[in-house]
Amino acid sequence: MRVLELLLTELRAGLPRLHGARVSLVVPVRQAVIDEVLPLLPGLPPGTSVALGADQQVRVRYGAFQATARLRPAIDLRPAPVVTLDLSSQMVAWGLQRASLPPFVRVSGRQVQIWLAEIPALRDLAAVWPHVEAVTCASTEAGLEITAVLHATGTPATTSSAMPARRPPTGREGGRDSGRLETWVRHQFATGLPALQGARLVGTVSVPVDVLNEWVAVAVTDMASARPTESAAAPLQGLDRARLASWVRHVRVDATPGVITLDVEVGIDG
Repeated sequence: MRVLELLLTELRAGLPRLHGARVSLVVPVRQAVIDEVLPLLPGLPPGTSVALGADQQVRVRYGAFQATARLRPAIDLRPAPVVTLDLSSQMVAWGLQRASLPPFVRVSGRQVQIWLAEIPALRDLAAVWPHVEAVTCASTEAGLEITAVLHATGTPATTSSAMPARRPPTGREGGRDSGRLETWVRHQFATGLPALQGARLVGTVSVPVDVLNEWVAVAVTDMASARPTESAAAPLQGLDRARLASWVRHVRVDATPGVITLDVEVGIDG
């Protein structure tokens, strides 16, 4: 669907044509989804498992090795987006400093830091991070709930993906493992984003009329090029228009000269 491609292109460019957009997002990540994705992360040692618990508790297991940590609720965004975990054991921290970890993971003292901008699957968001105002993570036994606030400004606060001196990439970074993760992401889009069930988005987006006309023209072209058999099929697999429309909870439209403003609420349900 070319409209989605346009939106992804806008994200990769840092939302230059959506100045003033403000969006709040809540994404529940179930433990089953974490278990499914971990083996696909490039550079992560095979057999690594992560179990979440109440009150920000995280347990990591790799073979006979086990570490317990506490997840900090707020993600540091400046100068770069970083998730921080505080290990419960100095001995475990010492061992991790000598372990073969993915390039986006750093250990300093009893802190484990995950540099989000360096995760291959998130690199397309590099231009968006400067517009992110806040991200928090709440850990429960059911999984992780991520809350984010994004405000597309003309002069966002500086966010850098710069990291401390990096180790050379491991043999597992990129290549086949990266392809497996991309395949998983494509499958999510093809099956209606089941991993994001329960996600909610509320936002106000001002779209210049020329941009809106461009998107409408692409949408009309999409509909005109749809195969006749698709329109007769019973619900389509993937992110078809009917499924996308079913996720919209509320839309309000305001118009001023040259700009259309949309107040939108979207919820991804099964």
